Amino acid sequence: MQDSQPVALLMKDLGARLAAYRLSRNLRQGDVASHAGVSRGVVARLEAGEGGTIDSLIRVLKAMGLEERLSTLVPDARLSPLDPRTDSDQRQRARPPTDDNNEKEPWSWAE
Repeated sequence: MQDSQPVALLMKDLGARLAAYRLSRNLRQGDVASHAGVSRGVVARLEAGEGGTIDSLIRVLKAMGLEERLSTLVPDARLSPLDPRTDSDQRQRARPPTDDNNEKEPWSWAE
């Protein structure tokens, strides 16, 4: 299991960035909360890095005019049409990688 400390640091950093951005635009927590449809406490918790829901984060980002940046959080899974690795069908599941080097018996024609 991964250590939760790096996640906490990321949350604190993201919260500090949210607060700095809000203040640079001279917005009050209450105003952002009102436009986002959440309580002021939700905005305060997000800015403090104390957690929240994805829904709340998205609402706050949209209220601050940052919705266009949401698409950069997770890159598009589709590859370039010029890339030979691009699948024509959208994948529904991932499968574990195969390890062809650990074959127990070499393959041969059944005789």
